[in-house]
Amino acid sequence: MKKLKNFLIGLLIVALALLIVAFFLPRQVHVERSGTIEAPPKVVFNQVNNLHTWEKWAVWNQIDPEMKVEFENTGVGEGAAYTWESEDSNVGSGRLTITASEPYDSIATEMDFMEKGTSSGYFLFEEVEKGTKVTWGFDTDLGNNPAARWMGLMFDSMLGKDFEKGIENLGVVSETIVQEGRPIVEIVTVPEFNYVSMRSNIQFENTSTQMGVMYGKLSNFIDNNDLMMTDTPYAIYHKIDGTMIDLECGIPVEYKTETNGDIISGVMPTKKYATADHFGSHETLGETHQFIQNWIVENGFELVGSPMEKYLTDPQKEPDVSKWVTAIYYPVK
Repeated sequence: MKKLKNFLIGLLIVALALLIVAFFLPRQVHVERSGTIEAPPKVVFNQVNNLHTWEKWAVWNQIDPEMKVEFENTGVGEGAAYTWESEDSNVGSGRLTITASEPYDSIATEMDFMEKGTSSGYFLFEEVEKGTKVTWGFDTDLGNNPAARWMGLMFDSMLGKDFEKGIENLGVVSETIVQEGRPIVEIVTVPEFNYVSMRSNIQFENTSTQMGVMYGKLSNFIDNNDLMMTDTPYAIYHKIDGTMIDLECGIPVEYKTETNGDIISGVMPTKKYATADHFGSHETLGETHQFIQNWIVENGFELVGSPMEKYLTDPQKEPDVSKWVTAIYYPVK
């Protein structure tokens, strides 16, 4: 009986000692890992900024194939979030939110583990000689829970491995995109702008010729009215019906002005777009258009208007078609 009493007293002393020591352990936990990915910052950034892609590289998202995920606020960019539910104790349930997004520099996140508390995270993207240096960080406050503080001593070794594997997976995803030459689709908001334009129904086979005619008339109008062009020319494909195209060619200008004849002057309202750059000949633009259309559906957006192309390269100044860049925009919500 005396031995049992001594054992219990000893156990109590150890427990008390552990409790006292716990209050001297760090309350704040910080975990950080870095790695280099052979892909441009734009490519890597967008694999993190789009929560739909996390299942392709984030370790926790791959543990339970049956995990239920619901996206909020489109799941892309600042303010986007997703909630998850899993019966796997290693995954549990929670909510992740992108609290800040600065292309192509940094992304901040917040994770709510429900009864287990919250934490904040961040991703930093730095362009380096071989591609992009990615830094993934994690911070949490363990409070005054002594058990949590003891667990905190193992956070770096446990989470650090997951971060390292996650960055490795992110590298595979990003480098594959570059190798396959896949477009990078982003969500952007284009502010309102003034424009002059012409709109006409034309035969598909005459598109290039008719666009040249319309842009020529618009350029002459701009010169004759002392207007200033404020951005690159654009074209909106309002409707394609068989071999006929309802096409509008426009040029952004500094202010709205009076027009006559076939030329229109107006203000393009602020809109949200899914956009990607097409590199190369205009003859293959259809491939990038189709890629963006598929992306819109796969990521839960709704198309709310006609596509627009902006011609970032002047063919008359750059004869090498491989260097041509065309930005394609689809209005979405």
